[in-house]
Amino acid sequence: MDISVIIPTHNRAKLLERTLQGFCQQNSSEIDWELIIVSDGSIESTDEVVMGFKDRLPLRYFSQPKSGVSSARNLGLDKARGHIVLFVDDDVVPTPELINEHVRFHRIRSETESVLLGYVTWLPELEITPFMQWYGEFGGLFGFSLLKDDRQNDPRYLYSCNLSLKAEFLRTNGRFNPSLSVLEDHELGFRLKQHGMKMYFRRAALGYHNQKFTFNQACQRLKRYSDGLGAFCTTDAGRAMLKLRSRRAFRLAELAVRVLAPALSPLRMLVDSKVRLPNAVYRLLYWYYGSYRAFWACNSPQVRAGKS
Repeated sequence: MDISVIIPTHNRAKLLERTLQGFCQQNSSEIDWELIIVSDGSIESTDEVVMGFKDRLPLRYFSQPKSGVSSARNLGLDKARGHIVLFVDDDVVPTPELINEHVRFHRIRSETESVLLGYVTWLPELEITPFMQWYGEFGGLFGFSLLKDDRQNDPRYLYSCNLSLKAEFLRTNGRFNPSLSVLEDHELGFRLKQHGMKMYFRRAALGYHNQKFTFNQACQRLKRYSDGLGAFCTTDAGRAMLKLRSRRAFRLAELAVRVLAPALSPLRMLVDSKVRLPNAVYRLLYWYYGSYRAFWACNSPQVRAGKS
């Protein structure tokens, strides 16, 4: 079998249904593929939605008690028959060439350590604000505009929403860390880099993100995720991030943000409007109200030092 597509899901049946509709339209008749859905403790209509596609897709469906997205991805990896595994989020709608692009890459880059990150942008039918465009392209949610197309890129940008790897490379070198509820992608990329991973990026391997975010929702997302920071900080990837944050240049930059951002706070009323603000304004406000106040500052100094 060429490729196993793995989708973890938890109580997002409507989003999953739209994603599965996209997989029904793949131009992949010459590819041997399977679609593995792993329900992570869902209590809504996930079963019904998945079963509605059993005659249209090469589906295999598994469920587990609520254990987190990393555990769900690992279960999908355990069940996968393909020599390539493609991880896709349940809110990412694939374009018809998605599977083809990932398989084509791995046939050319046959070395086990080569990994492909596909592009994810907003679903065209959504109303997209300038803030959302920045959020998905320049490092708020994703940083795809910072990557070079069809080139090797920094593994810190590894995102599991549209990511393919040789199954054996992942199985041999650690899988997803099930103890992490946040930054599990970053931690995986850090670990796999130690084992020689080469991460390439290809815009043609395209999926559409079926979500909308306001500025406050983006910050609240970070606040929810702050509970998992302690576990991340005890990993090698977490300690490396803390080391970077402790450098003088970073501390001075953070101090500058803490001084400048409140002065720019009147612009918050424009952040979710159709008025396009400079990228630097979005970054400054998001760094202060999101990354600093909603994420890092919610934890104790001991956690931020990697001692919890």
